[in-house]
Amino acid sequence: MIHEQYLTTSEFAKACGVTKHTLFHYDEIGILKPEYVNEKGYRFYSLKQFATFDIIEVLQKAGTPLSEIKEYLEHKSPARFLSVVEEKRKQLILEQKKLKRMEKLLQTTYDMTKNALSVICNVPYTENQEEDYFIVAPLSSNGAENEDMKKMGEHYEYCAAHQIELTYPFGTITVKSDLEKKIYDRPAYFYNKLGKKCTGEKVHIKPRGKYAVINHKGPYDTLPKSYEILADYINKSNLQIAGNAYEQEILSYLAAEDPSEYIIQIAIEVVSKD
Repeated sequence: MIHEQYLTTSEFAKACGVTKHTLFHYDEIGILKPEYVNEKGYRFYSLKQFATFDIIEVLQKAGTPLSEIKEYLEHKSPARFLSVVEEKRKQLILEQKKLKRMEKLLQTTYDMTKNALSVICNVPYTENQEEDYFIVAPLSSNGAENEDMKKMGEHYEYCAAHQIELTYPFGTITVKSDLEKKIYDRPAYFYNKLGKKCTGEKVHIKPRGKYAVINHKGPYDTLPKSYEILADYINKSNLQIAGNAYEQEILSYLAAEDPSEYIIQIAIEVVSKD
């Protein structure tokens, strides 16, 4: 009669698609106890317990801790069920958005790194570039690394707190006045590219227009040499500096171990002298 009314632990586990050890654990913590235990200690489950297992499975896959599931099962009601489901639905929506952002970041990084392998390095050229939107953090005027690290930490905390969608690339901005003074090693801002147009006190718009560009290959401390090459190219090409310089890493420590393999693109906004 027992075998006709109940399923053994093995049968119930197989029907649910889990191991017997999972059911043993659920029994131990009191979340899903067998309906019947015989005198030899063998556990048996009834068909109606599939409903309880389904609730556990759905809530657990939605990220609900077993302790919360147990508490819900002990005080189950339609209103409470709706509340739990709505809370988990909101969490899943946020998680889906996070996964989409991560997928976009990985794709952008992949495309950027692949493109870096085919660019011509250390040779200046001009190109028209589109408008970009950056969120920026000011850097110290004296190049103090500790101070800059603190500011960058605050920058990422701000972005996280305001749910600002960041994308690659990231980089630095050297302002026009410093370029004209040939100060190439003291960027004024650190930036992250934004995924869409927006406004705000920390938003910087990179103008659409003509840029003198060089893909610097080498460690960061050799960047001033590429700035000098680019400045000479601008002068000889009957151009003049019209705006800021934008550095962006297109092949960095993420993909290259040796700093001599890094590729950083420098783009300076220019106009014709005529």
